[in-house]
Amino acid sequence: MATLGTTEPPKVFVDSSVLMAAAISGTGAARDLILAGLRGQVTLQISSLVLEETERNLADKAPAALPLFIQFRDFLYGALHDPPDQLVTEVARVIVAKDAPIVAAAVSARSAYLATYDRKHLLRHKEQIEASYGISVVTPDVVVRNHPAR
Repeated sequence: MATLGTTEPPKVFVDSSVLMAAAISGTGAARDLILAGLRGQVTLQISSLVLEETERNLADKAPAALPLFIQFRDFLYGALHDPPDQLVTEVARVIVAKDAPIVAAAVSARSAYLATYDRKHLLRHKEQIEASYGISVVTPDVVVRNHPAR
Protein backbone atom coordinates (compact mmCIF):
# COMPACT_ATOMS: atom_id res chain seq x y z
CA MET A 1 0.00 0.00 0.00
CA ALA A 2 1.44 3.35 -1.03
CA THR A 3 1.61 6.11 1.52
CA LEU A 4 0.72 9.63 0.67
CA GLY A 5 3.54 12.10 1.19
CA THR A 6 2.86 15.10 3.31
CA THR A 7 3.99 18.47 2.21
CA GLU A 8 5.14 20.97 4.76
CA PRO A 9 3.55 24.41 4.64
CA PRO A 10 5.84 26.97 2.99
CA LYS A 11 8.08 29.03 5.26
CA VAL A 12 7.30 32.72 5.00
CA PHE A 13 9.52 35.35 6.58
CA VAL A 14 7.39 38.39 7.43
CA ASP A 15 8.89 41.87 7.63
CA SER A 16 7.66 44.78 9.72
CA SER A 17 5.67 46.39 6.90
CA VAL A 18 3.44 43.31 6.74
CA LEU A 19 3.04 43.05 10.52
CA MET A 20 2.11 46.72 10.71
CA ALA A 21 -0.49 46.37 7.97
CA ALA A 22 -1.96 43.27 9.61
CA ALA A 23 -2.24 45.02 12.97
CA ILE A 24 -3.70 48.24 11.57
CA SER A 25 -6.27 46.83 9.13
CA GLY A 26 -8.93 44.24 9.86
CA THR A 27 -8.90 43.16 6.23
CA GLY A 28 -6.40 42.70 3.46
CA ALA A 29 -3.64 40.37 2.38
CA ALA A 30 -1.35 41.11 5.34
CA ARG A 31 -4.06 40.10 7.81
CA ASP A 32 -4.94 37.08 5.63
CA LEU A 33 -1.29 35.98 5.70
CA ILE A 34 -1.09 36.18 9.50
CA LEU A 35 -4.36 34.25 9.78
CA ALA A 36 -2.99 31.63 7.35
CA GLY A 37 -0.06 31.25 9.72
CA LEU A 38 -2.36 30.84 12.70
CA ARG A 39 -4.24 28.11 10.79
CA GLY A 40 -1.01 26.34 9.82
CA GLN A 41 -1.37 26.93 6.06
CA VAL A 42 2.02 28.62 6.07
CA THR A 43 4.85 28.67 8.59
CA LEU A 44 5.45 32.25 9.61
CA GLN A 45 8.98 33.30 10.48
CA ILE A 46 10.25 36.49 12.06
CA SER A 47 13.32 38.04 13.69
CA SER A 48 13.75 40.00 16.91
CA LEU A 49 14.65 43.03 14.82
CA VAL A 50 11.35 42.84 12.93
CA LEU A 51 9.36 42.56 16.16
CA GLU A 52 11.19 45.52 17.73
CA GLU A 53 10.84 47.67 14.61
CA THR A 54 7.14 46.89 14.27
CA GLU A 55 6.38 47.66 17.90
CA ARG A 56 8.35 50.92 17.78
CA ASN A 57 6.69 52.06 14.53
CA LEU A 58 3.19 51.18 15.71
CA ALA A 59 3.75 53.05 19.00
CA ASP A 60 4.73 56.13 16.97
CA LYS A 61 2.30 55.91 14.05
CA ALA A 62 -0.70 53.76 15.07
CA PRO A 63 -0.82 53.16 18.83
CA ALA A 64 -4.39 51.86 18.65
CA ALA A 65 -3.06 48.84 16.72
CA LEU A 66 -0.57 47.85 19.44
CA PRO A 67 -2.89 45.47 21.37
CA LEU A 68 -3.54 43.35 18.28
CA PHE A 69 0.14 43.41 17.38
CA ILE A 70 0.96 42.14 20.89
CA GLN A 71 -1.28 39.13 20.19
CA PHE A 72 0.51 38.49 16.88
CA ARG A 73 3.88 38.97 18.59
CA ASP A 74 3.08 36.44 21.29
CA PHE A 75 2.18 33.87 18.61
CA LEU A 76 5.32 34.66 16.61
CA TYR A 77 7.84 34.31 19.44
CA GLY A 78 8.18 30.64 18.59
CA ALA A 79 9.08 31.56 15.02
CA LEU A 80 12.11 33.76 15.80
CA HIS A 81 15.13 33.43 13.54
CA ASP A 82 17.95 35.82 14.30
CA PRO A 83 20.77 35.51 11.77
CA PRO A 84 24.44 35.27 12.67
CA ASP A 85 26.38 38.53 12.26
CA GLN A 86 28.63 36.98 9.61
CA LEU A 87 25.61 36.22 7.41
CA VAL A 88 24.29 39.78 7.81
CA THR A 89 27.69 41.09 6.69
CA GLU A 90 27.69 38.78 3.66
CA VAL A 91 24.16 39.80 2.66
CA ALA A 92 25.08 43.49 3.02
CA ARG A 93 27.45 43.01 0.10
CA VAL A 94 24.44 42.14 -2.09
CA ILE A 95 21.69 44.47 -0.86
CA VAL A 96 21.47 47.75 1.04
CA ALA A 97 22.92 47.38 4.56
CA LYS A 98 19.70 48.58 6.24
CA ASP A 99 17.80 45.55 4.96
CA ALA A 100 20.60 43.00 5.17
CA PRO A 101 19.45 41.75 8.62
CA ILE A 102 15.97 41.06 7.21
CA VAL A 103 17.20 39.11 4.19
CA ALA A 104 19.83 37.34 6.30
CA ALA A 105 17.16 36.25 8.78
CA ALA A 106 15.03 34.86 5.93
CA VAL A 107 18.09 33.03 4.58
CA SER A 108 18.99 31.68 8.01
CA ALA A 109 15.41 30.45 8.51
CA ARG A 110 15.44 28.77 5.07
CA SER A 111 12.33 30.68 4.05
CA ALA A 112 10.70 30.12 0.68
CA TYR A 113 9.23 33.63 0.74
CA LEU A 114 10.03 37.01 2.20
CA ALA A 115 6.70 38.83 2.49
CA THR A 116 7.02 42.61 2.41
CA TYR A 117 5.52 45.87 1.22
CA ASP A 118 8.97 47.53 1.07
CA ARG A 119 9.09 48.48 -2.61
CA LYS A 120 12.14 50.72 -2.31
CA HIS A 121 14.63 48.25 -0.86
CA LEU A 122 13.26 44.73 -1.07
CA LEU A 123 10.68 44.34 -3.83
CA ARG A 124 12.72 46.43 -6.24
CA HIS A 125 15.64 44.02 -5.73
CA LYS A 126 13.64 40.80 -5.66
CA GLU A 127 15.38 39.28 -8.69
CA GLN A 128 18.80 39.87 -7.15
CA ILE A 129 17.70 38.44 -3.77
CA GLU A 130 16.13 35.39 -5.40
CA ALA A 131 19.18 34.76 -7.59
CA SER A 132 21.55 35.11 -4.64
CA TYR A 133 19.56 33.32 -1.92
CA GLY A 134 16.69 31.41 -3.53
CA ILE A 135 14.03 33.36 -1.65
CA SER A 136 11.01 34.81 -3.44
CA VAL A 137 10.42 38.41 -2.32
CA VAL A 138 6.69 39.01 -2.68
CA THR A 139 3.76 40.94 -1.29
CA PRO A 140 1.49 39.00 1.10
CA ASP A 141 -1.26 38.58 -1.51
CA VAL A 142 1.05 36.40 -3.62
CA VAL A 143 1.61 33.96 -0.74
CA VAL A 144 -2.07 33.87 0.17
CA ARG A 145 -3.07 33.32 -3.47
CA ASN A 146 -0.48 30.56 -4.00
CA HIS A 147 -1.33 28.73 -0.76
CA PRO A 148 -5.09 28.88 -0.22
CA ALA A 149 -6.89 27.26 2.69
CA ARG A 150 -7.16 23.49 2.34
